[in-house]
Amino acid sequence: MQPTDTVLILGIPLDNLTMEETVDRIHDMVAAYRKDGKPRLVATVNVDFLVNTLSWFSTVPRHPELLGILQHADLVTADGMPLVWASRLLGNPLKERVTGADLVPRLAIAAPGRKLSLYFLGGRGEVARQAAETLKKKNPGMLIAGVDAPFVHVEGEKLAQADEDDAEVIDRINEASPDVLLVAFGNPKQEAWFHRNSHRLKAAVTIGIGGTFEFITGSVSRAPVWMQKAGLEWVYRLTQDPKRLWKRYIIGLFKFTVMVLPIIVQDRWRRFRVRTLRIKTPDTPAFEGTMPLKNELNVVPLPDELDASVVAKLKQQQEEWLAHDNGLVLDFRNVRFIDSSGLGFLLGLWKKGSARYAGFHMAGVQPPVMKTLKLNRVASLLSDHMVEDLDEIVNSQQAPSLNRPFYHTLTATEQARELQLYGALDAAQMQGLDVKQILKSVAARHLIVDLTHLNFVDSTGLILLLKIKKTVASSGHTCLTCGASSHVTQMLRVTRLDHFFPSLQDIQTARVALDDLVLP
Repeated sequence: MQPTDTVLILGIPLDNLTMEETVDRIHDMVAAYRKDGKPRLVATVNVDFLVNTLSWFSTVPRHPELLGILQHADLVTADGMPLVWASRLLGNPLKERVTGADLVPRLAIAAPGRKLSLYFLGGRGEVARQAAETLKKKNPGMLIAGVDAPFVHVEGEKLAQADEDDAEVIDRINEASPDVLLVAFGNPKQEAWFHRNSHRLKAAVTIGIGGTFEFITGSVSRAPVWMQKAGLEWVYRLTQDPKRLWKRYIIGLFKFTVMVLPIIVQDRWRRFRVRTLRIKTPDTPAFEGTMPLKNELNVVPLPDELDASVVAKLKQQQEEWLAHDNGLVLDFRNVRFIDSSGLGFLLGLWKKGSARYAGFHMAGVQPPVMKTLKLNRVASLLSDHMVEDLDEIVNSQQAPSLNRPFYHTLTATEQARELQLYGALDAAQMQGLDVKQILKSVAARHLIVDLTHLNFVDSTGLILLLKIKKTVASSGHTCLTCGASSHVTQMLRVTRLDHFFPSLQDIQTARVALDDLVLP
């Protein structure tokens, strides 16, 4: 599949596709799955989704896991006109909005001709079955792979049994092996559910569609077409259920405006300053690094503006660069301005890098660009790829790498065991852990779980922490946690587990607290 144009808004990559192009891309994903067996995720993002993911001003997102899922998703569409309007103000307009409520009926129309099977998952009561039947009547050739409406957990103490509860649901889906899995749990539940189960899911493409089944069946009415095209559908929905929706729409739109307005102002100012007040740096042709063979790099000097026109040229060689193991360096020393298209390109490189490529670097990033990265909430994401100069890259390649995504150590003291967690404990890392052995090793003793060096945990990783705490408690012992970072603390908060894992300041404080609890 060829890379699509991506527009970045508040750290969220939005694929710049029309409805028809989106349907074509989903069909391409199904074809790719038949070759590589990798399940893919499509997310439809509206303002409500975005503000539930991000915090007002802080660098710590409101929902760290959901932000990571969106940044890694295989396709993200703009399900709302405010996002389209923002893209226009940022100088890289999205072609159109692609909503879940429009995408599902369009897929149903295309399914018979493309021989795609659809599985309907989620929704309230019988609404999934009713939606399937409604679409089947309109499209007699559509193949319904299955219908199911389970209740799944992504928060609270019941999260501890989520793996076991999900197993039966996954078995039913896998038996049907659908091409397209339509998940209507609502955000963030549907995305988190896919994230923790993707490794055992046999469905080519999963699409999070929120309340689309209700629109299809007519249990919730949609706005007139003219209101949809004018971007006023939210006004219509607000009039239908003001008591429930006023906070979502009024406060949500206000929060979105507060978050995106500084980016628009800074983008306009930087464009004006670079193009009007400064003499542009001449474009420099790309060249090959002249290092020893084992350190050979593709060095690409960038012009002073990394905008849509430059990105179009870079994408022509992108796949060629990423097909090699000799690294890629984007030389940022001359760059003074980067737009939302350039930011989307960088996030695309980061996404590919996290999956299959470790040699992507950004050399010599200047303060104006760093400010843009921070304002757009991607600086921390790209920080591991930033270097001062080429020598730093060479030295890092020559030095043996000790970095591991996640590991743990267990030590024993006279009073208790201490479990230290390092790195990122997420769904991918959980697949390689021997959970039974970990639980066995911490049983029947007091335990301190040290989170000081744990920089990220998602809801799947929290399942392990819940099981550890319940295992220790079942033997009548005490389990304390300490050193939680702001990201870990926020994940505990949004999954409603902060009361279950009160975190002490550090390991010394935890030891003193444990002594006070267990000593007579």
